[in-house]
Amino acid sequence: MMDLVYELSADLTENLADIESRQGKILLVQKCIKQLLNSKDVVASPDFREALEWFNVSQPLSLRKHLKDKLVLLDFFTYCCINCLHVLPEIKKLEEKYTVEHGLVVIGVHSAKFDAEKSSKNVEAAVLRHEIHHPVVNDGMILWNQLEISCWPSIVLLGPGNIPLFILMGEGHTVILDLIIEATLDFFKDKISMKSVPEISPRSHLAPSSGLLFPGRVAVFEEKLLIADSGHHRLLLVNSSTGQVEVKIGCGDSGLKDGSFKEAKFFFPQGIQFLNADVAFVADTENHAIRMIDFRKCLVSTVAGTGEIGNDRVGGSVPATKQQLNSPWGLALNPKKTILFIAMAGSHQIWGLALEDTKLWKKYVSFIFLFSFIKKICAHRSLKQGYCVALAGSGREENRNNSYPHIAAFAQPSGLALSGKNSDCILVADSESSSVRKILLDDGAVSGVVGGEKNPNNLFAFGDKDGKSTEAKLQHPIDVCWSSKLGLAFVADTFNNKIKKIDLEKNTCETIILKSDALTLKEPGGIFSDDASGRIFIADTNNHVIKVADVNNWNLKEFPVRFSTEADSVTKFLKSTESSVVISSNELRLKYQILVKFDGALKAAADAPHSYMISLPDDFKVDAKKGELFIREQKNELYGTVSLEVPSSHQNAQVVTVLKVVTCGDGVCKMETLKAVLNIVRQSDAPQSSNENTIETVFEL
Repeated sequence: MMDLVYELSADLTENLADIESRQGKILLVQKCIKQLLNSKDVVASPDFREALEWFNVSQPLSLRKHLKDKLVLLDFFTYCCINCLHVLPEIKKLEEKYTVEHGLVVIGVHSAKFDAEKSSKNVEAAVLRHEIHHPVVNDGMILWNQLEISCWPSIVLLGPGNIPLFILMGEGHTVILDLIIEATLDFFKDKISMKSVPEISPRSHLAPSSGLLFPGRVAVFEEKLLIADSGHHRLLLVNSSTGQVEVKIGCGDSGLKDGSFKEAKFFFPQGIQFLNADVAFVADTENHAIRMIDFRKCLVSTVAGTGEIGNDRVGGSVPATKQQLNSPWGLALNPKKTILFIAMAGSHQIWGLALEDTKLWKKYVSFIFLFSFIKKICAHRSLKQGYCVALAGSGREENRNNSYPHIAAFAQPSGLALSGKNSDCILVADSESSSVRKILLDDGAVSGVVGGEKNPNNLFAFGDKDGKSTEAKLQHPIDVCWSSKLGLAFVADTFNNKIKKIDLEKNTCETIILKSDALTLKEPGGIFSDDASGRIFIADTNNHVIKVADVNNWNLKEFPVRFSTEADSVTKFLKSTESSVVISSNELRLKYQILVKFDGALKAAADAPHSYMISLPDDFKVDAKKGELFIREQKNELYGTVSLEVPSSHQNAQVVTVLKVVTCGDGVCKMETLKAVLNIVRQSDAPQSSNENTIETVFEL
């Protein structure tokens, strides 16, 4: 069915390079379409199977019913794949240029690699995390097999009547796709519908009450806990004992901008590495840059990367801000803090940024003497300050170990940690090979620790099994850390929703049985061992919280992140209210009632979570700092009640409540955020309060 499409698409890509004018290129594309349509082998694409789960739609879409007179771009992806993530901004640009009303409809066809990716809940979280607004279907490899797709990512373009016209594999096709779409829309201008598709309805049902959104990484230095609040495109500096947010770094809007903490912009930041108490580095993943945070000057600056994705496998552009990077994800320092190691997930390599003039591992040069005797002479590789270069990995996506670092190969390395009892190696969480590997700092030799398998080309050797070396199985681990105190490494086995310990001397891996009343882990993306406190901090990404595990008993609990005045400083509130209550000097119980009333055209979504979160002084008592709002259908309203105890020792105070509600009206559902501020004023001459007073806050939407 697809043989001719594959053949013509490959020929077209090659022949377009020989034509200079855009009009000439468009004519070649249209010639290719004519040739395809004149073939007796042309067959319409099969429709989506019924009963599949969809996202960003009000009802499941059908190629035959809803899209027969549209140009349909099918993006076959799996959400773990870094190359698939690279395609998303390429598609977004095309969606902005060619809208549904122009005739183009984009559909993400999720085709899972890992077992965890088959879950529609996990797919939905990925759709929200990566801000995908076009329709997505969890296809289960059905259409993948029918259209003979062979790799991630792949893009198939369907013409009117759902005829497959073109297929492109891999990333970096923005220019050619733009050309093909323009030429195809023009070719079918009499057959393409310019009408909207009402069933396409981007929506968000996320309402995390923690104030965090998909936190990706954590790092501790003394009493400082730095959190990559990735979904909010910012960093939070938090007191590691109290959880109090001390500094917010980044305005909360995605982008690349240096400057003050309030002005700076990040884009889905991930890896964090403290240099000292005053400086930390951040892997600004979707900006393809390394950023530096100066806590003393309250400034953010870019130290490597241009903001554009690059395909360089060598590096060395000077200064490093002219060196293009490719999805940096994890960071680690060498013992002397002269080299910042970078897990370059997009190019499947380990890079390094020289913070000082330094020497890296030994570099062996072979000389052949008489009688074919080979002798290796040892030298060191020198790196000049400010250079950012590839240090290990050929750039091929493989699980290949080798004594020579540039012959070795990685598969989407995502997490790094300086490890070993003598700090003699860098551990690598190699996500797509589902393994943990190490690089010796002495000579750069790359070897396996646990997971994966010996065949370097098999990137499907995943599972959930304790054991030794390749007998142990992991599933897409994203981060790793080292505890000098325990002499053990720990890995966030992300898609198994587990934390596992690794013995580097024995090359063994064992699941940690966590004791907890808290929610189970959901795709934990970050892990850090704080030896001073005997705690392991975990970025529990899809639960939108930070958790801590006590290494003495493995009790796991949520680490509350406390915002000083509001739950989320980057939130744009639909409505805000402020009221005051004057109380006497005695201790007082307040019954705090919250009502959200809707008019006739608007209502609360019945199948969505509605929640509240309260920020208040530590000495106040409250029955629940966060909880659920309930629907009164007969009154078309949401309600919640909280009991507060105001101690007599406390003077004036402020209680801030943030509500996350999902509203529906005119066929569109969206999440809204409301804020209520209650000022409690204590006056000695105020009338004596009764044992319990009722205070009510009402929002009318």
